Amino acid sequence: MPPQNLPPRDAIRHAAGELFVRDGYGATTVRAIAAAAGCDPALVIRHFGSKEGLFLATVSISGDLSAILAGPLASIGRELVRYVLDAAESPVAGVYRALLSASDRPEIKERLRASMHDVFVGPLAERVGGTYPELRARLAAAQFAGLINAFWLVGDQVLACADREAVIALYGDAIQRLLTCEDPQPTC
Repeated sequence: MPPQNLPPRDAIRHAAGELFVRDGYGATTVRAIAAAAGCDPALVIRHFGSKEGLFLATVSISGDLSAILAGPLASIGRELVRYVLDAAESPVAGVYRALLSASDRPEIKERLRASMHDVFVGPLAERVGGTYPELRARLAAAQFAGLINAFWLVGDQVLACADREAVIALYGDAIQRLLTCEDPQPTC
């Protein structure tokens, strides 16, 4: 339920954010959002155009990543893994699950791609330097997304029960190698 005294547009966004995270994109209806926001469904459409438009205006994956990615390059790999482990039960994990549940929709898929580039790949590629900076940043993003899927989406209990510091060191160093290793030369 949104806080009282919010302007209607903000109340709609607040209610939608909670419902998308809790119920997923498919199960969340414009009527349910309007009811939670205390307004008419037509007002939701008037402000956002569609459920998809509201979803795109409401859900973001950036979280605290900007601060991590702007931090010391030498420790980004391990910091990214800590972020995944620390946020596994947080609202940001719910946002990620909501995004994935709606990723079959072309506009949302494109938003995911653009967000991954704007939040992760672009900033890292500028800092990585050397040969293949964009490719290395994109591969690091793919590794990061794989860990997110294992913890936040699949809920891999073996990984969840593994020694935290070992997961941070092993996976973090794998990501780090992509970002700070000597210029790799493809052999194929």
